[in-house]
Amino acid sequence: MDNNRPLNDALLGKKLDLLLFTGKLLMQCSADSNRIDRNLRRAAASMGIPADKFNMHINFTTLIINISEGGESVTKLIKIRQHAVNMRVLSAISKMTWRAVLQEYTLDQYEDEIQEISKMKTIYPRPVIVVAAAAACASFATLFSCDLPAAGITFITVAIAIFLRQELQKRHLNHYMVTAIVAFVATTISGLLGHLELSSTPLQAIAASVLFLIPGIPLINSVDDMIDGYTIVGVTRGVNAAILIGSIAFGMVIALWLTGYLNNIGAATAYQSHWAQLIISAALAATGFAVIFNVPYRALPFCALCGVLAIAIRNSILNYTEIGLVFATFLAAVAVGIAAIYLVHKVHAPMEIITIAPVIPLVPGMLMYKTMIGLINTNSYTAEQVQLLLNTFNNGITAFLTMFAISLGIAIPTIFSRRYLSKKDIEFRRKYSK
Repeated sequence: MDNNRPLNDALLGKKLDLLLFTGKLLMQCSADSNRIDRNLRRAAASMGIPADKFNMHINFTTLIINISEGGESVTKLIKIRQHAVNMRVLSAISKMTWRAVLQEYTLDQYEDEIQEISKMKTIYPRPVIVVAAAAACASFATLFSCDLPAAGITFITVAIAIFLRQELQKRHLNHYMVTAIVAFVATTISGLLGHLELSSTPLQAIAASVLFLIPGIPLINSVDDMIDGYTIVGVTRGVNAAILIGSIAFGMVIALWLTGYLNNIGAATAYQSHWAQLIISAALAATGFAVIFNVPYRALPFCALCGVLAIAIRNSILNYTEIGLVFATFLAAVAVGIAAIYLVHKVHAPMEIITIAPVIPLVPGMLMYKTMIGLINTNSYTAEQVQLLLNTFNNGITAFLTMFAISLGIAIPTIFSRRYLSKKDIEFRRKYSK
């Protein structure tokens, strides 16, 4: 590979376009900023672009890349108008950028392969995604000691709700609007079914029926970006996640008012410790969310294993020690991150493939629900209302810290593992970008 030849405008432009297109795919599939940076720098090295001549700026909706050599300098940007979750594409791009360096791809080879990746469809058929999402949320509900009828209500509700979301997304409606509508429908259905008195734990079904809408990956990426120094994009991701949570709350509040559950906060959450049920529920929940995130087949067993590990550690700590929810969740997330460092070599895929889905069941769904209901029902200054307000703030702070603990827990092992990956990247860039 001749890396010293001058770059003409056409060649430079083509390289920029390919890098921008690659970055756009990564951002559309919810890659964190550090992954975007590493993948694009590997891709640039494969194109013979010196590391000190390649610059980029990552924003939530914009990617800007500058390449300069000699007296020439070109800057281009691309807009990112949608953000979804597609672990299959993230894995494919990561592998492709390594091959591009190792096998010294030509630009045409690189272009052909990245175009093929962009055309990748969802691995799982639509009915499988619907059933997987319904099973995941029903399993999630059982982790909070709901009874079997409540799990059944959750399954039916989520199956209908996620089908509705798929239909609305095909019509390219506003993402926040879609989230609010689906949250309203899911809460209404579960609330009405709860009035049939089939279950003694209807609130668990209501809370679990919207958990597939919780922006877990944006929240995790937000913390991850800020830890890695991408403060602006991290804050933006966090704000986006907050708006999505607000959309869920808006839809739920209206539905709870219509179904008569608005004043029902429910009892304290119990974390069940029946091991057979725990293992099955955790494995199903992690696998179901992995299917939603389009995780490749070969990684599903490892997602299930890490899901069981996360829930088993958290529940064991809560049930057999005096440690609270936040630190127990943090330790569980750290354990998943450490396990993923070993398991990624079994599936030859990015760590996010294994770490994200298993920690979603750690999300404090009932605490979020109680926080929302408590804030709505605080409307006077009586002793009872003051106590309700104090409990609500306690639930809200615990929920926030638990979400932060999840993000930080899986980020810490990932950051340490990146030291090894960064060394490999540096070696490749030195070898191929001179």
